[in-house]
Amino acid sequence: MKIAFFFSSKNIIPPLKTGGIEQPAYYLIKELIKRKHDITLFAAPGSKIEGTVVKKIFSFPVAKKLKHSYIEERVNSFYDLGALADFFHSGESEKFDVIFFCNYIFYEILPFTRWTKTPVLIQINYPHKESYSYLKDGLLTYKNVFYTPMSNFIKKIMPELPYQNTIYPVFDIHDFKYSEKGGEYLLFIGRICSDKGTHLAVQAALKANKKLVIAGEVSESNRDYFNKTVRPYIDNKKIIYVGEVDFKTKVEIYSKAIATLFTSQWDEPFGVVQLESMAAGTPVVAFKNSAVNEIVRGGVSGYIVKNRDIDAMARAANEAEKLNRRKVRQYVEEKFSIEKEADKFEKICRKITKKKKR
Repeated sequence: MKIAFFFSSKNIIPPLKTGGIEQPAYYLIKELIKRKHDITLFAAPGSKIEGTVVKKIFSFPVAKKLKHSYIEERVNSFYDLGALADFFHSGESEKFDVIFFCNYIFYEILPFTRWTKTPVLIQINYPHKESYSYLKDGLLTYKNVFYTPMSNFIKKIMPELPYQNTIYPVFDIHDFKYSEKGGEYLLFIGRICSDKGTHLAVQAALKANKKLVIAGEVSESNRDYFNKTVRPYIDNKKIIYVGEVDFKTKVEIYSKAIATLFTSQWDEPFGVVQLESMAAGTPVVAFKNSAVNEIVRGGVSGYIVKNRDIDAMARAANEAEKLNRRKVRQYVEEKFSIEKEADKFEKICRKITKKKKR
């Protein structure tokens, strides 16, 4: 099939450092290319995947960090909407069998879908809990549009949409170094912010009497949070902050960890960190929240404890050392295999192309 993958002007694929939706998208596209699909990628300058045609969505320089994330979002949205208008109004959309749209603001594409007969598959990778009730009636007026959530949890927040099967984020197990032994520290990796609960990971590590390595970006909007709740504990002995890391370093620190602490406090739509950690053989200790129950199997690939229960997380972190790391890796490889998710993607595409407008 001929498939257009439409991302945003801010999404470099593969990502230069740790990536949210970008890294799984990279793996899915690579797998689809292996299966002889014809992929055109619309993404930020710097994107490159062998075997695809890449069309750049103009953006401000990606190295430039804007002070407020909402301003960056508006700038990206301006360029994204322009690219979508050109794509649909020019008739380019008719050259494809399926248009796959993957962006945090999933509904941006909808007004343009009235200009095409090509079915549009939208991946929802952000739960719009606060705005959904206002959007719902309008969303349902668009036809020839189909949705795949990145977790079943998203369906609970936005239940009425015409969902296809859930497609989980994917990864290539061969890219993640497996360590039979593990290491001597706990790991927190991700954005440093209250939503991710970085301070709770610090508290749990101190309670468990274990070293903690923290890896992730501190944005300007989260600088005060970092300075007040995390920085005071950083001594480079018990609590170590290494900043945002590239992919190679990320894999290395996963493989050398006892366990990864997943302390998310928001409606996390999935949490790719958990997959990546388990791929390295490193168990996950997570608060029971959002999609965690879909990802971690208690007593096999890690432990799930009551949300914000620091004592329980500390105990589970110590217990995690006893888990069989090979079984942790096997679990995630079997449940979230790239082949399985690509099969689901192909099946959805075949199904919706049969419904193409006449």
